[in-house]
Amino acid sequence: MNLQQLVDGLLTLEGAIAAAIVDFESGMLLAYGNKQSHFDLEVIAARGSDVIRAKIKTIKMLKMDDDIHDMLITLNTQYHLMCPCKSRENMFLYLALDRKQANLSLSRRAVFNAEKQIV
Repeated sequence: MNLQQLVDGLLTLEGAIAAAIVDFESGMLLAYGNKQSHFDLEVIAARGSDVIRAKIKTIKMLKMDDDIHDMLITLNTQYHLMCPCKSRENMFLYLALDRKQANLSLSRRAVFNAEKQIV
């Protein structure tokens, strides 16, 4: 399954707003999809990359023997999930969800399953 197919699969989730696979070293979108035209995935990819890089830097500075499993940002109306790729150290999956419609547990599971398919 290619990267775009993984993104397209995430967009079928109940409450999905947008999904992407991002290179967090460059902040560039590798695959993406969007159900809302005003949702600027290029901005989200760039700023999400900053967040991931900052957390990785913090983990290294604290000399923690650990990795990011996933990150959840909860807004009043949305969830934003970011899940770094284990097989590709410079990539993460991103999924934005409508809080009223989405099932967070099932959505996280879908992101984790998609991440496992990236080789």
